[in-house]
Amino acid sequence: MSRSNPKRRILIVGEGRETEYNYFVGFRNAFESELADSAVSIVVRRGKGGDARAIVKTAIEEARKFEPNRGRGDRVFLLLDTEGVRRAPELVPAEALARQKNIQIVYSSPAFEYWVLCHFHSIPRGYFNDCSAVITELDKHWESVCNSQYDKADKELFERLSPRLPIARSQGLDVDLWHTRIGVSAAKSNPSSQVYELIARLVGVRSNERCPIDGEWKPLGSTSIDIFSKGDVMPVVNNEIVVWQFLA
Repeated sequence: MSRSNPKRRILIVGEGRETEYNYFVGFRNAFESELADSAVSIVVRRGKGGDARAIVKTAIEEARKFEPNRGRGDRVFLLLDTEGVRRAPELVPAEALARQKNIQIVYSSPAFEYWVLCHFHSIPRGYFNDCSAVITELDKHWESVCNSQYDKADKELFERLSPRLPIARSQGLDVDLWHTRIGVSAAKSNPSSQVYELIARLVGVRSNERCPIDGEWKPLGSTSIDIFSKGDVMPVVNNEIVVWQFLA
């Protein structure tokens, strides 16, 4: 595949101006080679905050400037916090507007900081009232990363966490599978974050890792398509470890 002419362009819009933006700019830089191999180009944009509908409108503005080509596979993702019970009445109309404009919401509940917390072993699965409650828990672990308390505006957020990304991807999936086992939808369940699904869409998953998204997958560079369910172990191909790409 040509590294100079990516087939798919992905726009990621953060809810606010710092945390999500810094994380995914760092992710994009760290995974430059993998993204090129998968023919994916990522654009990251800051949000403006506000209520859920206002945040979706910001994503719509960014998508208009981005001009996604749906036929080529371009996609627009919005990182949105549920913020506990306070934001709940806002989410249904915001979701409707996002669907109308082909913007896919990636939820973290109650906040993106729960995804950050997923980078550490044995995280709590109990209810968090709000982002501040998550940060209180996160601060217990953050000292081991940079000898200070967590900073939402940390420009090196991903760089500090990158060695722990496999832990985060596994724990994010574990939490969602746990919600499913107890009979509730994972998305918007407190606590949870579907950022691991977005990362899988961007760089795929390797053989012997667990499938993060129900649906069609193919080995990188192949036309062969298989269907897997969330939690399935992705197979080797011809006795070789391969990267599986999600086809949606």
